[in-house]
Amino acid sequence: MSFQLIAGKNVDSYIDKSPYVILDLRNYKAYAAGHIRGAQNLPYEYYDQYIEKLPRGKKYILYCNYGSVSMLAGKRMDEAGYDVLSISGGISSYRGSLFV
Repeated sequence: MSFQLIAGKNVDSYIDKSPYVILDLRNYKAYAAGHIRGAQNLPYEYYDQYIEKLPRGKKYILYCNYGSVSMLAGKRMDEAGYDVLSISGGISSYRGSLFV
């Protein structure tokens, strides 16, 4: 499939163009404190439990706090056949209008 890094400032344009599934890989507390609207919270620590349950054929945008965890998860998902974008710099680099 494919794996790419995208800048936080460009996230909204990707979400507007195509039906991405947004995955927040941070812990539950961080997610509750604020996240991108519509994001599903799937903490990376449980990656092995949920990866096979995610439908193939969909496009995913991943993010974590600063980008390193989502980059790792994105590479793993790409190797497993998923189409993945990872927000470079994580949620800390996101300045879009979809933050809730």
